[in-house]
Amino acid sequence: MKKEIAKNEFYEVYVDEKINRTYAVMKGKWNKVTDIPDFLEHTRESVRNLKPGFSDLVDIRTFEVPSPEVLDLIMESIKITESAGIGRQAQIINKQDIEIVRTSRDAAKETDMDVKMMQFDNYKDAIEWLDR
Repeated sequence: MKKEIAKNEFYEVYVDEKINRTYAVMKGKWNKVTDIPDFLEHTRESVRNLKPGFSDLVDIRTFEVPSPEVLDLIMESIKITESAGIGRQAQIINKQDIEIVRTSRDAAKETDMDVKMMQFDNYKDAIEWLDR
């Protein structure tokens, strides 16, 4: 059963400890770190009780490319999930959102994130891949 960690105008975060998975929906344009003051704490809270190898499902269909300042914060959140032992991440994207996909991949490379990451345009395919 999903437990809500955070829900605001910029993102939603849920965790399902039974299936060892985090869920996130990232929304809109994140211009300033002050727009998302609790983002890192919510990231930490979401992985606190999960086992290494957990999976992550992130919906970024309505997320816009963030400012460089915010990108640093996102890279820090990636480090938190990497330290907690993330195994696989599935991203739900719009097919035309190549720039956001490139940003995610660049952030993962910069943090040496050792995670299997795939992009999908629907939840069904993403969950099937995560459940393999």
